[in-house]
Order: sequence, then C-alpha cells, then structure tokens
Amino acid sequence: MPVFALSNRGLLLKQPLPSSSRDRVDQFVEAVKDTVLANERWVPPPGKGSLYIRPLLMGSGSVLSLAPAPEFTFLIYVSPVGNYFKDGLSPIDLMVETETHRATPGGTRCVKTIGNNAAVLKAQSSAKAKGYSDVLYLDHSCAVFYLFHGAAGFKNHLD
Repeated sequence: MPVFALSNRGLLLKQPLPSSSRDRVDQFVEAVKDTVLANERWVPPPGKGSLYIRPLLMGSGSVLSLAPAPEFTFLIYVSPVGNYFKDGLSPIDLMVETETHRATPGGTRCVKTIGNNAAVLKAQSSAKAKGYSDVLYLDHSCAVFYLFHGAAGFKNHLD
C-alpha cells in the first residue's frame, strides 16, 4: 500500500479494500494515517517513488502449534521506495498469464499471507525475460476475465 507525495505538498494514500466491518476499517485507516503522518519526512518527492506501507497482523501467545493464535499483535511499518517500474508512472506492457493463477478457489482472498507471491514468481520472471513490465492474471475459474495485476495492486472484482 503506497503513499505518494503530491506536487501541492499533500499526500495521496491508496485506500485499502473494504472489510465486512466498517468500524474495523475506519480504525485500520486511522492507524495507517497516523503512521504515515509520523513518518511524513520519509515520503519521496513527487515522481521519485513512494512510502511503502506494510500493515502486519501477527499471531502470538504461549501456544506453538497448528491452531489459531490466542493473541495478536498489529503493527505497521513503512519504508521509502523508488518507482517500481523503471519509467515511473507511465504506461506499461503486460503479459497475459493463462496457466498460473494468483488466486484459487477457497484461497486467502484479500488477505496477504507469506505464500501469496511465491506462486507467481515463475510467471513474472518469464514476463520480464520476454520484455514485459509485469503480468496480468486471469480469473482462475474460466481464464477469461481479467482479475489482478500484481505490481500495481489493482484488482477487478467480478460480480
């Protein structure tokens, strides 16, 4: 989730996906805003990158087993990053991936987990080798509808 500096000295925060509970979403957005404002000096100037935000919910407690954690720690860390693409915010060429899928039935949906990205590294490497900027993933159920573009973090929800 990036924060970009605007030319008028404002900040642009990409909104998170909505959740089932509006109160929790509002609390989450407020925590992100507080973190960004506390680290505003690290936001790169316009066109030079963004402040990358990584919210993290970590299970903890006195149990070490395959079971839900009895306690959780919520934290947000940030880091300034350069532009993801070498040409910055300009049009990019995407390879349409027809075999590898970013999401599967019954998967983690909008929850980012440690294994989310591992399944698509081969497709991304192949796209880069062919001269593409990144990969456009299709819906797993029919491999026809556009579903997700990884680096831009853009999702198309199909109804």
